[in-house]
Amino acid sequence: MMNATLISSELRNRLIIAVGALLILVGVAGYFLVKESKNQIIEQQALTVAEIVVRHASAVRSVYSEDVVNKLKKDGTGSANINFHNIAGTVPLPAQFTRSISSKAAADSDGLYKYRLVSKWNIAKGQGLNTAFLRSAWEQLEKQNLYSPTQPIEWQSSHEIVNSNGKQTLLYMKADPAVSESCVACHNAYELTEEIKQRRIEQGITPGKQWEKHQLMGAFFVEIPLSGIQSAAVKKSTESIIWLLITLTAGLILMAYCLVGDVAKVNEKSKKLFWQARHDALTKLPNRFHFEEKTVELIEKTKGNDQTHFMCYLDLDRFKVVNDSCGHAAGDELLCQIAAELALSLKKTDMLARLGGDEFGVLLENCSVSRAAKISQALREQVRNYHYVFKDKAFDMGVSIGLVEINNKTKSVEEVFSQADIACYAAKDSGRNRVQLYQENDSDIATRSSEMSWVSRILKALDEKRLVIFSQKISSVSKESKHAHFEILVRLIDSRGKVVPPNEFLPAAERYDLMKKIDTYVIEQALDALNKKCFKGLGNTDFISINLSGQSLSDKSFLESVNKLLDDYEVDPSQICFEITETTAIKNPTLVRRFMYTLKARGVRFALDDFGTGLSSLTYLKQFPVDYLKIDGSFVRDIIDNAVDRKLVSAINQLAHTMNIKTIAEYVETPEILGLLDDMDVDYAQGFYINEPAAVVKPAI
Repeated sequence: MMNATLISSELRNRLIIAVGALLILVGVAGYFLVKESKNQIIEQQALTVAEIVVRHASAVRSVYSEDVVNKLKKDGTGSANINFHNIAGTVPLPAQFTRSISSKAAADSDGLYKYRLVSKWNIAKGQGLNTAFLRSAWEQLEKQNLYSPTQPIEWQSSHEIVNSNGKQTLLYMKADPAVSESCVACHNAYELTEEIKQRRIEQGITPGKQWEKHQLMGAFFVEIPLSGIQSAAVKKSTESIIWLLITLTAGLILMAYCLVGDVAKVNEKSKKLFWQARHDALTKLPNRFHFEEKTVELIEKTKGNDQTHFMCYLDLDRFKVVNDSCGHAAGDELLCQIAAELALSLKKTDMLARLGGDEFGVLLENCSVSRAAKISQALREQVRNYHYVFKDKAFDMGVSIGLVEINNKTKSVEEVFSQADIACYAAKDSGRNRVQLYQENDSDIATRSSEMSWVSRILKALDEKRLVIFSQKISSVSKESKHAHFEILVRLIDSRGKVVPPNEFLPAAERYDLMKKIDTYVIEQALDALNKKCFKGLGNTDFISINLSGQSLSDKSFLESVNKLLDDYEVDPSQICFEITETTAIKNPTLVRRFMYTLKARGVRFALDDFGTGLSSLTYLKQFPVDYLKIDGSFVRDIIDNAVDRKLVSAINQLAHTMNIKTIAEYVETPEILGLLDDMDVDYAQGFYINEPAAVVKPAI
């Protein structure tokens, strides 16, 4: 019995030792398995966070450069500049703005991550490729770069986990390519400045680097301490291992619980970052980045089948009136309410997004053209019937919608957005508050597309000083007078050196509000040429005549700009004459009178151009301090054979002389016309018979 008891006790002890050893073995094995699995999960989550950080940074920088900087440029209220601290009216470059955002984001993340822009061509000291990982990762990106890419490159990221200051840290790099023409132009111009050329030489880099769209320009470098992700798990994981040694089942359950809890916390942070990167903070709708992702997905779905989807591009009409009348807070409230109104006409499968400013986008998946047209009209009606009330003010809204089909012929997301933009503008031009379907054979669409292509060409020509001034002599009709002056004309020199006449590019400039830029540029070039005495045959009492557009005269700040240019170039104001069209004067009589009387006090002269083409000419003529009246060429060219035109020219000339205004006849193309004008006592003549337009200064191109 005692032996049996001893055997039983010995067996029990052996079993206890065996079970204990088994538990220890399982615990140790479990420890290493959990540790390895946890390390893999933490690394994967860190990579996910890094990817989201890059997307968020890219989206923030894109919105800043496209919406903020371009808005400043469009409104003429400022621009981006690397030395913005020292220059009034400027804001940081997109790269500088991203740096400040990255610092704030790192602080707000409680040490979860930090990121910055890096490149071989660093923006500032301390941002270059200053570590082995950065140099290695950059080499991998350069291998992926293409010489002349025609579409976005599928960039692959690089990452490495290193021990930094005693902490395991994920290092991550992903390309930050040139995403737009304006971005490329800005950086290429920046690289050609003398200061940056010298810096490149000091860095051992060949100066004058030039990029093309989609090429590698820089990269986002993200650092994520893994301790920040796993800190919450350390204590519970240790407890899990201890409990695992006590009891296999309880230990495994506890470890699983802890592991799931850790991953959930990381997932929660990841989801928050992911959501922020893809949604508009104001309306809580998907943002442009998310919208573009979905558009790419729909384009891929159409490949190899007959599926059709549609994009609606919505631009609110009269939104600026609300902002100007009630402030931006009212505008923000309106955008939120409009977003809610638009959602009422859509299904859950349709995607509504805010693309920026007062622009919204809708994606209709698996949709026919008839359904798309019906939904677009419903969206238009939803906005049209909405009455916005802010305090004691009420507003009726409208929306212009561009509708584009996405099918198996669609090439890219850029193409869809371009077509939608063109269609939307066509809808606005047709009277606003309407829907325009993009069709390639539509003449209005073709015209709009051509004009939109001119916008970037005009802006580039302005930057490269390829807008040049020509002049055409205006002579006295009477042979007894030697007086002459010159009208300034503008021409565009294209990239091949060909002279482009104004009727090809000015309509686009007028439609897209570029005339103030052109007018200011022309005035500056003309004043510079006047200072340098580039006008041959221009006497001290003679002058040059410069045309002004209605857009410029409708801008209250334009008068200040002109006064500043006159002061800067120190010209005699009496040698300047501004030509204002009759229709412009009639549309903006108050602003035009203020402009004319202010500059008239300085000695500037004024001519009323195209006189006779408007119905209200006589009513308004006496209200403006006009020195010269230009008789429209459509009346002058046929005065030899057309008695009605002859009498009209004579009557206009007599009217002007009665008011002590001198006259200038346009389109004088034959000696017979000039002789008849002399008989009528017309003062001056302009036309090809008198002088053909010629460049004031020979173009450099």
